[in-house]
Amino acid sequence: MTCRLLSALLLTLGLTACNDSPESDQLNQVFLTFYPLQSSFPEETSDEQVVNFKRLLIANGVEEVGITLNQRLDGETPLDDEQNPAYQYAVFRVSFSNSNTFDVYDDNQAFLYTQTVFAEDAGQHYCIAIDENEPQLIESSLEMRFPKDDAETHDFISHCRELYRNQLSSPETAY
Repeated sequence: MTCRLLSALLLTLGLTACNDSPESDQLNQVFLTFYPLQSSFPEETSDEQVVNFKRLLIANGVEEVGITLNQRLDGETPLDDEQNPAYQYAVFRVSFSNSNTFDVYDDNQAFLYTQTVFAEDAGQHYCIAIDENEPQLIESSLEMRFPKDDAETHDFISHCRELYRNQLSSPETAY
């Protein structure tokens, strides 16, 4: 499959894989970093224990992508068996024309919530909780880019966890 054909297919689904299509420059984009809240952790979790969170994101009812978070209750960097930062798949770029609606499901594929981003949301990196009962999008100062590695992914998630803690006293920053 050529890059142009792949690009056309992915643009239909709201993603861009290659930059050789002039249409991709006309799309709105946001970045999303998913993060767990303290209340997301099971009650019996110790501070040092690494908890694996799985979610499923379905964009516009078509495109499915898995979300994987490996986090510690204390917020410290989770390590794998080789003592490297643990794998996480928590940062996504969403491309869209006027809007993009996505649904989030838990690891048992039970529906959690729906979120829609609009043209006025474009050009921003947002933090989004993995829990359905929390404010969904929080504007962040993170750059509009993917993290370089698992360590930086953890930094993005930590930034979001801290932002959420800080915004508890000023709910107008979340919507």
